[in-house]
Amino acid sequence: MNESDAELMTRCKDGDMTAFDILIHRHKTPLVNFIYRFIGDPDSAEDLAQETFIRVYRNIDRYRHDMAGFRTWMYRIASNLCKNELRNRSRRPRILVNNAIGNQDDEGNPIENMVDPSPRPDGQVEEKELQDVLARAISGLPEKLRIALILRDIEGMSYEEISQTIRKPVGTVKSRINRARLMLKDKMAAYVHS
Repeated sequence: MNESDAELMTRCKDGDMTAFDILIHRHKTPLVNFIYRFIGDPDSAEDLAQETFIRVYRNIDRYRHDMAGFRTWMYRIASNLCKNELRNRSRRPRILVNNAIGNQDDEGNPIENMVDPSPRPDGQVEEKELQDVLARAISGLPEKLRIALILRDIEGMSYEEISQTIRKPVGTVKSRINRARLMLKDKMAAYVHS
């Protein structure tokens, strides 16, 4: 039988680290995906996901399942870390290294997000291109709209969970998601009609 996140957190509070490992295994991939879509950097996404779990562990005793679900609490921690990361980035100069070195890593290997140069059916190439355009469009949304949209449409959270995560009323959450969707529709219109 699968234990709920709240049950696992209770076991964690009692010192059962196996329960914490289960939580990490259960939530790591969606958390990394959320962070990546929020900040747009796969390496930083992995690092921030790890930092999120470290903070969850450090604050196990402060978690109260009657106040917020585990996932909501975890995403609140992650979104605060993402906001801090973006704020810190804006204070340091950025160099687009990928463009300067032809999208290769330090050893000269192609970076994973590159399109595979081997022949592909047109449908797969178009799907990849659409995914890239959509990812860029999402990353171009204002932060407060982007987080609400990602939590709802990509992570599948309910409006209530998002409300608890970002600490805004449900009406505000719905409004932000609607505005984000409209902005995405406008951004994607040129691609869809070309």
